[in-house]
Amino acid sequence: MSEKFITDLYELTMAQVYFKQKRKVFATFDLFIRSNKRPFYVACGIDDALETLRNFSFTSEDIEYLKSLGLFEDDFLQYLRDFRFKGEVWAVNEPEIVFPLEPIMRVTANIIEAQIVESILLNKINLATMLATKALRIVLAAKGRGVYDFSLRRTQGIEASLASAKYSYIAGVKGTSNVYAGLLYDIPVVGTMAHSYVMSFDKEIDSFLAFARQFPTKSILLVDTYDTKKGVVKAIRVAKILKKIGCNLLGIRLDSGDLLSDSKYARFQLDEAGLIDTIILASGDLDEYKINDLISKKAPIDAFGVGTNMGCSSDLPYTDVIYKLVEIRDNNRSFVPTMKLSEDKTTLPSRKQVYRIFYPNGVMKEDYICLDKEKFKGKKLLKKMMHKGERLFRRKSIKEKRQMFLGKVQYLPQPLREIDKSFCYSVHISDELKKLIEEVKKSIKIRTAKKVIFIDIDTQFDFLSKKGSLYVKGAEKIISNIKRLTQLAKSNNIPIISSQDTHSKNDNEFKKFGVHCIKGSKGQRKIIQSTLKKYKVISYKKIYSEDKLRDIISRYPQIIIEKNVLNMFSNPNTAGIMDIISPEDVYVYGVATDYCVREVVEELLRQGFSVIVIQDAIKEISPLEKRVLFSSWKSRGVKFIKTDSLIKKGF
Repeated sequence: MSEKFITDLYELTMAQVYFKQKRKVFATFDLFIRSNKRPFYVACGIDDALETLRNFSFTSEDIEYLKSLGLFEDDFLQYLRDFRFKGEVWAVNEPEIVFPLEPIMRVTANIIEAQIVESILLNKINLATMLATKALRIVLAAKGRGVYDFSLRRTQGIEASLASAKYSYIAGVKGTSNVYAGLLYDIPVVGTMAHSYVMSFDKEIDSFLAFARQFPTKSILLVDTYDTKKGVVKAIRVAKILKKIGCNLLGIRLDSGDLLSDSKYARFQLDEAGLIDTIILASGDLDEYKINDLISKKAPIDAFGVGTNMGCSSDLPYTDVIYKLVEIRDNNRSFVPTMKLSEDKTTLPSRKQVYRIFYPNGVMKEDYICLDKEKFKGKKLLKKMMHKGERLFRRKSIKEKRQMFLGKVQYLPQPLREIDKSFCYSVHISDELKKLIEEVKKSIKIRTAKKVIFIDIDTQFDFLSKKGSLYVKGAEKIISNIKRLTQLAKSNNIPIISSQDTHSKNDNEFKKFGVHCIKGSKGQRKIIQSTLKKYKVISYKKIYSEDKLRDIISRYPQIIIEKNVLNMFSNPNTAGIMDIISPEDVYVYGVATDYCVREVVEELLRQGFSVIVIQDAIKEISPLEKRVLFSSWKSRGVKFIKTDSLIKKGF
């Protein structure tokens, strides 16, 4: 299976749910770095990510494998057969210096497309950014001295070794020992010799001479296999032999021991011998901290070969690159901003742009993260890179990226160039974005409140009016509270599920209760105080599909469920509506407590719902029966509240 198929399983399981329920939803995701474990980051891997988006697809073999998992339905698998990314992408111009929370890439697409590609985007940009950032730190520590990638044998696999060579070269490393990377990316390749090579000869000097004769203009001799000082002396002898044929010894390499004292000794001996152009290359478990220490102590080292610590970014072997939803649009509405509020994992809502401000001399001064629509002075870092799934710019060569980046590094603030200094570059949140953050937090607070519904039982003229055919004595006294509850639901977007007795002229129920609530009669009508302007009546004579019920629930704040017996759940659509809404709390009110209200509460309890009865918005026929019911319900977990307390508590 090809790279095109690389994704996490949960991306696909989520995508199938989207396919079933949110197929027309569009979303925007930001890819950015969350943590400040580095003082800055070098955003890389964007070109590779864009190419992946352009080519992302599923082969027949991929589909057969997914089918074998037994998780995915045929219509979704058919969708995947034709899958192509058709979205829009904005990103920084790779490579770029970035800071935590600043968007590196912004993806706007159908939510299925945007979700499925998350894992591969994170994988590519995480690795590339980690490697480029570590490499630049080492290059900066070297303060103009050459740095070379020696990481092939220590990276986690061939692909990682190639990425190390590639992104470290872009970040300023001068070459690599990785020959395959040299072939693929046209990176200068370098190398010296191994201790095993020296040890394979009877005499150390013989190994030096053999190598020098073979590569008279390219020899760097490894002098610390046995005794470093003696090795330096022998290297000088070889250099003098090379001079006789008009060649110069390129350098010596120190790979162990005390690099500070050994390099000072070697430099002195080389200079004394007139070999002032022979370089000293150091290697052996180096990183930016050790290099910085060596240079601060004036070690006369001209170049550094860095392996494990650069190729594996050993002190921080990952970058906390994340991909988070920042806005969503459903049914052709405007995009709605959203954000994550988890502790230490807060995100910034909506589409954004990053502006970089420079001092007059061109040095970076500060950044502003703004809303995309804001106008701000400074350089925009995010640029539109893809439209309808197609790239808008050609892919730059590695050498072009390197040259461009070396120009950018010149304008890095001096404190950020110092490895041993703690400096926090200023990244500001614009006032408009701050304002939006507070607005979104408020809306999220509402959205994350408990999911509740109101169930309004039989608030009809025949029961609540003194002129009604089955008037419940005293019921008119709860009408004012019913009105307040209706308004409370409206102002807090709480769904109202209302039952409505709906009888034909010869219903069996009339033998016990008398004629009431004949369909179309005044007595059957709900009182105005319990009715919203927008509602949907659900007949008990018709069974609606799940999709139709979902549509009704999404469009109507009040659903009136007709019934011709006491229990609202006799309507074949009631259970489906409750399952779809799946409320955490159900508030119940209406009439009569000891008949239709009782039936609903009992059924809700059987189905495991959390039930709250609004005591002063229900009315019973028998006070004694009410007391018995309340006692029973309370023992089974039903809670009770009054209208004033509920309004005061709020939602």
